[in-house]
Amino acid sequence: MLTASPADALRADASLPTRWGDFRISVFRFDATEVVALARGDVQGDEPVLVRLHSECLTGDVLGSLRCDCGDQLRAALEMIGRVERGVLLYLDHEGRGIGLFNKIRAYGLQDGGLDTVDANVELGLPVDSRDYSAAAFALQELGIKSVRLITNNPAKILGLEMHGVDVVERIPIQTLPNEVNAPYLHAKATRMGHLLDGLPDPRHVDAAAIPVGRPLVTVHYAQTIDGRIASRTGDSRWVSGEGSLRLAHELRAAHDAVLVGIGTVLADDPKLTVRLVPGDSPVRIVVDSRLRIPPDANVLKPGALTIVATTSLATEARAAAIRARGAEVLCVKADADGHVDMRELFARLRRDGIRSLLIEGGRGIITSALREHLVDRLTVCIAPKVIGEGIAAVGDLGIHRLRDAMTFERAGFTAYGGDVIFYGEPAVRA
Repeated sequence: MLTASPADALRADASLPTRWGDFRISVFRFDATEVVALARGDVQGDEPVLVRLHSECLTGDVLGSLRCDCGDQLRAALEMIGRVERGVLLYLDHEGRGIGLFNKIRAYGLQDGGLDTVDANVELGLPVDSRDYSAAAFALQELGIKSVRLITNNPAKILGLEMHGVDVVERIPIQTLPNEVNAPYLHAKATRMGHLLDGLPDPRHVDAAAIPVGRPLVTVHYAQTIDGRIASRTGDSRWVSGEGSLRLAHELRAAHDAVLVGIGTVLADDPKLTVRLVPGDSPVRIVVDSRLRIPPDANVLKPGALTIVATTSLATEARAAAIRARGAEVLCVKADADGHVDMRELFARLRRDGIRSLLIEGGRGIITSALREHLVDRLTVCIAPKVIGEGIAAVGDLGIHRLRDAMTFERAGFTAYGGDVIFYGEPAVRA
């Protein structure tokens, strides 16, 4: 237990409304450091309190750096605490795992040259992790907290609190979506520093070895409400998910060779299907339109990226000529039994034309067809904390009549992402 007297510390308190709810902010001065506590509800007493110890990270928390997952973890933790009646986030003066901002940037320079986060610190003669949790334990005790449910992937934080008299009764994992920049950093944390990471695949990375023979690797991505709706009963789908999920959609576009939607999506939403919110090239835009109903002033026919309209012999040549006049290509493939574009043949044609990865963004008919024909390799769903009742479901009839025949997923999991939850999964191969 800590033996510091109240005279060793000063405390300031105030209310702090945030986008995640109403908190009480307290700042404790303990020895030579300050600890910021954001408390929600009455946290005193014997019952365990949901707690997050967050180490200060200017580059990640404030500047939006992609080199780490700190900013994403901070926002995810605040979201988690904002959903419960009792919780605390401690913001700790632990920049760079305790080496300070100046030395962290020096270490970044070495990482630019190929060292990982551990070896860069060692090369500079600095500790890999010099964080001390005595001030954190003191702040929790000052708040009247005796035991905690700790939001962390780092076992060292559990040990650090217990060494100073705080009982950790449960570890709550915190998972964030990786990116291509921070993936090596997360790998080093897991393999060299003992962090407990599940390691879900990054849907924004396309592994060349995973591309099937004869068709592109297919990722289906859509946003839905908690009750499984991608749009209201009137067809309104703007905006189902939050800003973070919208950014993810643009990152997915930038990572794939092509993005595909059905004519229903074009008529309802008139999307551009370009990359605008993140760096990267816009993919080839593909519209599935068996009768060429696409309006000549549709956004997908405007400059910004190559557009291919996939159709069937049911469309007239006059309509095809009008679309070509707008600068788009018209690709005629065979129709299926219902007169729709045969998806399997379309994907084979696209692969022969050099499309190695394909992102399907909707709508319901296209998603259903791809799943029913077992043409999907990865499913990424943004689930927004909204309920609208009657509306348009994300997936239609798959011809499944028994629960035991339901489509299941491997390498699957959920990740908090801003105010939404992201599901990632790869359809299981049936024996």
